[in-house]
Amino acid sequence: MRRLRVVAAVAAVAVLATAAVVPGTAPHPGGPAVARPVGGDGPAAGGGFDAFGAFDDFGGYGAVGGPPGRGGPSGFPRPGTSGAGRLRTLAGVLRQDRPGSGWYLVGGAHLVLDLEVVHADHEQIVLRFPTARRVVSVLCGPDETYAPLGYSCGASVSLDEVRVRLGRNGRPADPTATAAGRYANFWLLGLVEQR
Repeated sequence: MRRLRVVAAVAAVAVLATAAVVPGTAPHPGGPAVARPVGGDGPAAGGGFDAFGAFDDFGGYGAVGGPPGRGGPSGFPRPGTSGAGRLRTLAGVLRQDRPGSGWYLVGGAHLVLDLEVVHADHEQIVLRFPTARRVVSVLCGPDETYAPLGYSCGASVSLDEVRVRLGRNGRPADPTATAAGRYANFWLLGLVEQR
């Protein structure tokens, strides 16, 4: 019985060692998810590294299993190939100092990238950005002041507009009546493909 356990353990180690994925190589389907350069990024393939450590263009590090040379599992082609344009970041910190004072994007210590507040009503906060060809994603999240109070936010996005809706404890919240203090924020971050 003991010998059987030892043989089983050795066989399991051999199987695991053969199935291990080396970064930079494609795994077998269902293999472990590891960070690896996708599509030939990095210095060895002639790509350059930026401040994020290998996101030199749209491709960067992706999940294992993404189509090779296509920028990751989403299938977006890499820049310079057919169908892919340059990507633009949208970012901003939304704040309203007191209920009804009006929402604005915070400058100074925060950076605003290609967003501007157009207006806010009892249902949503509307922001605009330069018209895009396609939208990758726009995310919205409450800061450490809003989150414990039960606030959430979500973004509905078109090719030139972001509509942010707020919630509190699972119910819609009126943006004009929402304020949690002078330094409370909702964070916005998005990625769009330029026209």
